[in-house]
Amino acid sequence: MAYEGLEVYLTDHLAGATAGLNLSQMAAEEHRSDDHGPFFGEIASEIKADYETLERLIDDLGTDRSATKTAAAEIGSKFMAPKFTGGDNDQLNAFITLETLAIGVEGKLCMWKALKTVADANPTLGNYGIDELIERAQSQRDRIEAKRLEIAPQALAHTANV
Repeated sequence: MAYEGLEVYLTDHLAGATAGLNLSQMAAEEHRSDDHGPFFGEIASEIKADYETLERLIDDLGTDRSATKTAAAEIGSKFMAPKFTGGDNDQLNAFITLETLAIGVEGKLCMWKALKTVADANPTLGNYGIDELIERAQSQRDRIEAKRLEIAPQALAHTANV
């Protein structure tokens, strides 16, 4: 690959996408039998499609994937799993998961926007419908934020018995 900065940037985002994919799939599984299940299932499916698009882009650009970054994302995902699934407050777990996913999707949106700025200089990027990827990321971000704010009152008002 001729652009070292682009290679580093994409492998960093692939690591983040790995963590985001793991979290979204874990949330879909964790909430499959509650009111949040359909939402998390839909978001996980979209995040998986975006992850696969990023993998194809990296391959098409001839970028070497960083096994170290990917392994760190995998390990981190597993290490943090109890934060998103533990305890007895499903609303709080869903809320924290949504907030974390929102941050990840915002990063993905930033990536697609940045890649759009160099698409003219790199013809491979032109094959990926960057505008549509930006729109999908923005839609995900908006839907996650709406769901997050919808459950915030229940998640944050939960009181422990003292």
